[in-house]
Amino acid sequence: MVEILEENGQLVIRIAGEEYARYQYGAPRWKPCLHPLRAANGMSLLADAPTDNWNHHGLWIAHGRVDDVDCWLERPKSGKVVHQKFESIQREGPSAGFTERCEWVAPDGEPALADSRTFTFYDMPSETRWFDLDLVLRAPRLKSVSLHPTNEAGLPCIRVAEPLAVRGGGVITNAEGKKNERETYKQRSAWVDCSGKLGRLSCGVAIFDHPGNPDFPTHWFTRDYGPIAPNFGIVMDDPTVISPRSPLRLRYRIYTHSGDVVEGKVADAYEEFRSSIG
Repeated sequence: MVEILEENGQLVIRIAGEEYARYQYGAPRWKPCLHPLRAANGMSLLADAPTDNWNHHGLWIAHGRVDDVDCWLERPKSGKVVHQKFESIQREGPSAGFTERCEWVAPDGEPALADSRTFTFYDMPSETRWFDLDLVLRAPRLKSVSLHPTNEAGLPCIRVAEPLAVRGGGVITNAEGKKNERETYKQRSAWVDCSGKLGRLSCGVAIFDHPGNPDFPTHWFTRDYGPIAPNFGIVMDDPTVISPRSPLRLRYRIYTHSGDVVEGKVADAYEEFRSSIG
């Protein structure tokens, strides 16, 4: 059974009676985020506001070049991603989730972008779990918006916990078997996994690219110090234009597992995801 509870500006996601994740949307955050996201031993697979990048928050959605607005950093001249409302919350069942509407606001208070994001969680054992993210980015009002190519784009981005990062002893692996930042950065792949040890538990987290996404399989932003993001625009010369009549839809599955990339059967889980798509 999946349950979703509201608690002080957070949604608490529980599976089989145990907390799996929290979705944090209340003030004073610059942007909503999913943190913690728990491994089978209860420790968080993700980091929030690490000392090297205070603007990294678990799993979050942001972009550094929305026209001329920076919605990535968290500085006086940066934009914010602001929770507007939950359009729906399915509170319990074999699957449960929510759809949230957000507005991306420039420093002058003008809307820069809008999105609706749907998270769906499933009743799975703690050793192998997944949830789906369906993100739709829309132009605000009647104007088009350009997302310019940049490293600083996470639609979504995850910042893994320090022990899972390569510099903390972890390993990045993509679907082609390439390893770590040197081999996976800006490379196309259907998925990327980061695995290591949290306490005594070997575990990891992967992002699966949906075959219906633009330019599938996507290019990836990967860094040995912890951030991982699908970034289909990173190698483009021209911006991605979102018009009032042409929103941008992106879909992903996030897979959390015990064991390393092989023991956690990441490749098999991706094939199950791909085969489930009609």
